[in-house]
Amino acid sequence: MTYECTPLRSDTPTLSAIFDALDEGVLIISPENRITCINRYLQHLLGVDQNMSSRIDAGSFIYHNLVHRIYEESRKKKILAFLSGRFKEVEFSCTLRSPGGREDPVHCSCRTVNEGSLPGMRLIRIRPRDIGSERETPRRRRMEEILRESEDRYRFLIENLNEGVWVADTQGITAFVNQRLADILGYTVADMIGMPVFAFVAGEDTWSMQEHLQRRERGVREVFEFAFLHKDGTRIHTMVAATPIISADGSLRGSLAGILDITSQKAMEEQLRESEEKYRSLVELSAEAILIYRDERIAYVNPAGLRLLGASTPGEIIGKAVVEIYHPEARARVRDLIAQDMQGEEAPLTELPIIRIDGTTVPAEGRGTRMFFGGEPAIQVVMRDITHRKRAEEELQVRNRHLFLLNKIIRTSVAAQSTGELLDTALDQTLSLLGYDGGAIYCRDARQGRLTSYCRQNIPDNCIERIESFFDTFGFGHPWYIKRGEDCNTGFEALACMPFAAGSDIFGALIIGSRDPESFSSGERALLETIGREVGAGILRRMLHHQLEAANSEANLYLDILTHDIRNASNVANIYADILIDELKEDAALHARKLKDAIRKVIDITANVATIRKIHENRAGPAPVDLHAVILDEIAHSPDLRIHYDGRPMEVFADDLLPEVFTNLIGNAVRHGGPGVEVTVAVEERDDEAVIVTVADTGPGVDDNAKTTIFFRFEQENSRRGSQGLGLSICRILITRYGGKIWVEDRVPGRPEEGAAFRFTLKKAR
Repeated sequence: MTYECTPLRSDTPTLSAIFDALDEGVLIISPENRITCINRYLQHLLGVDQNMSSRIDAGSFIYHNLVHRIYEESRKKKILAFLSGRFKEVEFSCTLRSPGGREDPVHCSCRTVNEGSLPGMRLIRIRPRDIGSERETPRRRRMEEILRESEDRYRFLIENLNEGVWVADTQGITAFVNQRLADILGYTVADMIGMPVFAFVAGEDTWSMQEHLQRRERGVREVFEFAFLHKDGTRIHTMVAATPIISADGSLRGSLAGILDITSQKAMEEQLRESEEKYRSLVELSAEAILIYRDERIAYVNPAGLRLLGASTPGEIIGKAVVEIYHPEARARVRDLIAQDMQGEEAPLTELPIIRIDGTTVPAEGRGTRMFFGGEPAIQVVMRDITHRKRAEEELQVRNRHLFLLNKIIRTSVAAQSTGELLDTALDQTLSLLGYDGGAIYCRDARQGRLTSYCRQNIPDNCIERIESFFDTFGFGHPWYIKRGEDCNTGFEALACMPFAAGSDIFGALIIGSRDPESFSSGERALLETIGREVGAGILRRMLHHQLEAANSEANLYLDILTHDIRNASNVANIYADILIDELKEDAALHARKLKDAIRKVIDITANVATIRKIHENRAGPAPVDLHAVILDEIAHSPDLRIHYDGRPMEVFADDLLPEVFTNLIGNAVRHGGPGVEVTVAVEERDDEAVIVTVADTGPGVDDNAKTTIFFRFEQENSRRGSQGLGLSICRILITRYGGKIWVEDRVPGRPEEGAAFRFTLKKAR
């Protein structure tokens, strides 16, 4: 048969002729992955068109015309790996299916040309295997390929298992290990081959390994845990699946073992065991009750849970339906919580009543959490007995009610406009807040010394005489308590009497009746007695207040009379002093002028006393006042005095006594500065909220050591101004009342002899 090579490159005609003469297939691939040459033999073998274009992609052509004709999958992968560039050369035998369906054994050789005149070219040769042999049948060739593929698969499996594979002969000498086993024990495969199994076993485990090998001799297969020695000396925990290797004649050839590294699993199991032990210890020693239920039946209860439920052994509790330990009224709520817990939702702390073994009810607080118990979903409930807390809460609520009542009585005692309001409030609040059933208030008749009824609530008329008879029996100057069995035939189970006392004075009594025979505990008695004392103190305050108001009115009357009459007398005396000054000469006239000064001081004193009285009587707070108008009005009252003022309208917070400040400061300048003194009044803004007012004079000034004490009543200072009396004290009181402050400085800093500057602040009204 004659073949012709199809040249696909113009520069290879000679090579093409040579390739067409070969009795094997040849395919050449260019560096650009295009088919350069395919000889006639290969074209015929593959059944492809002889008129091929050089534009054909080599990868696509080989895949569709060669790879899919190769019978063995592993050989297909090899030629594809060569085409992808992973291998520079591959060589293998395979079975090639022809287009007519015939199976031909061939040998395939693939090379990449790196030298010569065609670098980068790739050559694929396919030649018949055992050409001329007629004895090899297709069936035998097929068996060989199946055997080869089986060996390949077996080796692939062995080398890629996650388990180690260990083969030892009858003497325990290693004959084969895979890479995984070598990695597990820290050796190379070559190192382990030929080493005895016992080289990888600790001394104390030698006998155990010997027993396992002897079982192989008896044909026993087994799975067991064993700790081998790593190359670095650490122990590797493994799971071993061992089986004997038996030859065709039934004799033992050795042992085969699959080795699984479970070191990390053993560590986790140890951690889990320790965790479970810690958990069990915590649960068993916990002061809180812990129970676990599944399928709504209790499967576990700790000692604290036994104490909470009043049980002596777990058997009394385990197996019971969980809802049975709760009060019947709470079981619907419990079922809702069980459904919520099983859904994995976070449940809040819930208070529920527990039924103990003896039938008593205990308040408990707890919550459930989903968990696994015995490998099945379950709910763990943590509970605590809150009996003491509930009692404390109830006691606290009672004490709060008591405290609220006492505060109410105290506020009423202080703020009540009348004694009647105080008594009505005391009875109403005591009955409503403490839950008593009836009561009455009796007041003492000052003339007869007996108690008379003031008011009552929920006390029948037929009980009044009996209650009032107790005053003769027990008196009313001290508390007393009686019950029905103690001659308390009043319609109440218990009766109490609290005197309204202040010191040794008794003003009346509070009667309280209750239909509860357990009423009037020690705490209630202490509260009622305190109420009695507070009401008595309130009555006494009302009486003292009335007496004080009467005394104050009388004192004001006397003060009005004195200031009015002294002022009138002083004005008359002042007129006569002016007459004497005009008529007398020399020393006598001097004495007359001194008399006039003394009279003027008396007039100032009475005016200051009247001002102080107004200050104490005026309860209204500061209001907007026109400061500019006040200053101008004061200047108008002193026409003979040289006062400098250049101000503008300004409203400040003050009252109708603000003019007294300017009257006292200007008058103080005139008295101490003499007839030639000059006064300057100035107003300046301090900030957005206040102004500073200055009243400066050219008088003798104020010494530094007197600048602080000069504003306090009757303070004496060793300065040229002498005693200041009440005037500057009144200024300080008023300015403080308006929310400001007042002080004095030198008119000329550092030179007090050139005059004083009185300054004070006032708040802006807008």
